[in-house]
Amino acid sequence: MFKKIIFAGLAVCALLLLFIDVGSLFSQRLIEALWPIGHLSVFCFWSFLLLHYHSTIRAFSLLKQCFTLTLLCFAFGLSIEIIQPYFSREMEVQDLFLNYMGVLLSIILFSKHPIHWLFKVSYLLLLGLVLHRSALLIYDEAKAQIDFPVLASFDQEIELTRWKADQPLMINKPITQPVSSSMMQITFVPRQYSGAALRYFPGNWQNYSKITIGFYNPAPNALPVTLIITDRHYNKGHPNYRDRYDQHLTIAPGYSEQSILLTTIQAGVELRKMDLSKIAGVDFYMYELSSPIYLYLDTMYLQ
Repeated sequence: MFKKIIFAGLAVCALLLLFIDVGSLFSQRLIEALWPIGHLSVFCFWSFLLLHYHSTIRAFSLLKQCFTLTLLCFAFGLSIEIIQPYFSREMEVQDLFLNYMGVLLSIILFSKHPIHWLFKVSYLLLLGLVLHRSALLIYDEAKAQIDFPVLASFDQEIELTRWKADQPLMINKPITQPVSSSMMQITFVPRQYSGAALRYFPGNWQNYSKITIGFYNPAPNALPVTLIITDRHYNKGHPNYRDRYDQHLTIAPGYSEQSILLTTIQAGVELRKMDLSKIAGVDFYMYELSSPIYLYLDTMYLQ
């Protein structure tokens, strides 16, 4: 009886997780990574409860179990998707597929009927394909914490998911760089403003004194780049240059490093002090260009 109460409580908690906004607890990238795992796990758990505790479903043949759980999965899953917008969550049709993946996993693991090995192998291959990106994102989230105070090193392609940009980002080794290392190539294009922004990284910089950024400029002339640093108090919906740190950098041809004291950044916000415990963004922009320009970012770290 006690076990049933525990399982009932867990089932309710699992349901609530599908409606609660956890954006203030986790980064958007980590939520994106955990979302497929969450849907799959929740419906696997609910299906387990039905297979284990619902006597009628437990007594069904394998075909009837599959049909019944499939029907319940899509009926309940569709109801959840319809209701979610009322709780500030978006309706995602692909969640129905993730739900069904959870049901199939439960049947494989908990049905009393034997499952053909070929179906199990096929399912595991599909599961690996579905969760591959989630695994990589979770790995890079952990790597970002371990590597800190290094904010960017570009030794792996998955690190690009920490960034947002208006043009595709890529990791390259500039052939004109004598000691070539992996760098992130940023493409600035002709428009009002163009650039790239680091968005997912450890934001508590209180115990450090400066930030150092390594650039490689393949052009024969110096490039004017604007560095913008923001904290979590900055309102992105209503941008205000007086509420963020702006610094105009001149990137010389070839390889160079730029270092900025964090005290300078903290005092560089006109309306208030920058909160060094909640840094949220490091952006690089160029404005109103006449032609595309390429710049390489080699490394970024705190000291």
